[in-house]
Amino acid sequence: MVELESRPRVLAADDDAAFGAVVVQLVDAAPGLECLGVVSSGEAAVEKCDELEPDIVLMDVVMPGIGGIGAARKIKESRSSIVVVLISTTHPDDLPREASECHADEIVWKAELRPALLEEIWRRHRPVHRTATP
Repeated sequence: MVELESRPRVLAADDDAAFGAVVVQLVDAAPGLECLGVVSSGEAAVEKCDELEPDIVLMDVVMPGIGGIGAARKIKESRSSIVVVLISTTHPDDLPREASECHADEIVWKAELRPALLEEIWRRHRPVHRTATP
């Protein structure tokens, strides 16, 4: 028997407040996803992941402090089940090699973010929970 899943909870990390507001709108427009909020640094993302235990993190690559790549690496080391999606205004093909080596589950160009893409990413990476049948 397959266990019923709760709504996937999304945390966004972006130092551009205007884009953070756009991410909230995108998540709210994706049926079934719930936005937990937006933080503005990699360190805050790591801290909030420990506190809120989101299912998905949308992480800007370039932010103050450890940035998105460093934060993605830390999150995946401590909570590998969180789906980490690096997002950037730079096309994924043009990002430094570290972006593809930080264990993020996906790298997405910000220009391509859409509610349907967020749903598709969740379907691709969500953990499958099974319970024993009686």
